[in-house]
Amino acid sequence: MKAPCVLAAALCLATVPHAVQASDRPFLATSTAAAEDDDDQVWSVETWWQRAGSQHSFHVAPEYAFNPTTSIQLEAARGSDGSQGLELDFKRLFNHIGRDGWGWGMTLSLGAGRTGSSGWRAKELAFKLPWSLNVRDGEAQLHVNAGLLKERGERREWVVSAAFEHKLASRTSAFVELAREDRQTLWHVGARHWIRHEKLALDFSVQHLREGADQASGVVIGLAWHDL
Repeated sequence: MKAPCVLAAALCLATVPHAVQASDRPFLATSTAAAEDDDDQVWSVETWWQRAGSQHSFHVAPEYAFNPTTSIQLEAARGSDGSQGLELDFKRLFNHIGRDGWGWGMTLSLGAGRTGSSGWRAKELAFKLPWSLNVRDGEAQLHVNAGLLKERGERREWVVSAAFEHKLASRTSAFVELAREDRQTLWHVGARHWIRHEKLALDFSVQHLREGADQASGVVIGLAWHDL
């Protein structure tokens, strides 16, 4: 397989099952530290399809918020090559962004996967510290992550990412994300529109992955249900 094809597969199948990419949608690699006061004993479900080249994958991620600062999420994914992945994420925030204007916390993620007829195996463990800042009186937010990733049989790696989102209208926001893991760099740009305010959202984005001289691009389409 040529290098660009490998990169395309890595981009689409980042959680199926090769690398933990704990994130908060519509981002792909960035978690937020923005506590929502109404997230108290509620469910949400994020679904998305992503493609790069001939590779594509589908993801479903239900999340339960025990309270505004503590939540757990289980993501299931399946790739076009038949590979499957599961990822369990636990998030704990230590303050409220609405009160302080900024927030910080921690996320712990465990990933497992299988390919073909092989059995399920634990694959990765990741720990991140997310930090978020309100900008322009809450019309925009900046999110920064730093942490460690340990894949099975591999050395520990630093993972860093940053994302910025800004409201364009009452129900639409645009976002840009940059992530770096090992020698790979991910750019991700798109928009999310709330079909029903804070209840049902649709997002579309484009992404670009680069490793040295090799590059691959793709798209992501997502649909989300919140406050269930």
